[in-house]
Amino acid sequence: MVFASGMFVFSLLFLLLFIPFNITEWIVYTSPFKVLQLPGLGVIVGILIYISQLLQYFLFRNKQLKVYHILIGFFIDTVMISIPLSILYSIPANSFWIEFRQTMAIVVPLALLWYILGISLMTLWNNYYNKEISISRQEDLKPTIQVDRINIKDGNGQLRLSLRPEDLIYFESADNYVIVFFRKNQRISREVVRNSLKNIETDLNAYNCVRCHRSFIVNIANVTAIKKKGRSYIIELDGIDSPIPISRGYVKIVNDLLNP
Repeated sequence: MVFASGMFVFSLLFLLLFIPFNITEWIVYTSPFKVLQLPGLGVIVGILIYISQLLQYFLFRNKQLKVYHILIGFFIDTVMISIPLSILYSIPANSFWIEFRQTMAIVVPLALLWYILGISLMTLWNNYYNKEISISRQEDLKPTIQVDRINIKDGNGQLRLSLRPEDLIYFESADNYVIVFFRKNQRISREVVRNSLKNIETDLNAYNCVRCHRSFIVNIANVTAIKKKGRSYIIELDGIDSPIPISRGYVKIVNDLLNP
């Protein structure tokens, strides 16, 4: 409908501004709408364009638009506009085929001009719109870091442990140390690192690790369930028998990360 509207406006403005083919000289003598002249012709052409484009919509709506679809559409437009105009604006002395050829000589270049201009404008708009949508979606996406290893360092910045993301399970605070629980050779292992849980939280916040308690940080990739226990919640982790508590202030944060 947008394309049809553009085609109608373009045709009407082109006829009114440029008066091609000396059209005002003969339209008065052949038109059944003599009083309306060019506006009357424009209204008739507009109706025919909408009918033609509506037909094309039903023909092509379930198909991916190809070049040959546009060529078929151009042919349908020119024929469906030319046939009624050949009848309405005919000279009685001429045969239908003479009128049809003369009408096509006017309709084809006008339609061709609009097809080139209209498709170009719609393509530019489509590219701009898709670009805006793409930018908007990228801004909405939460940044995630895809890594092969998660490096865990001590308080001095020295590397103490390097794990595959899926093998890291959780961290537990122990005074000035942090105990790292991880999966190694299908067994649960642990490593003591001299660091604070606050530093670990800052370093690994972008690696799907979330603090759920003042003493615990969990890797949400290994969370199997969150359960309500009394007035509080607990986290069950893959391979860990003891559940991890969730402090009341962290319930929403954990839930939002697990259910984005």
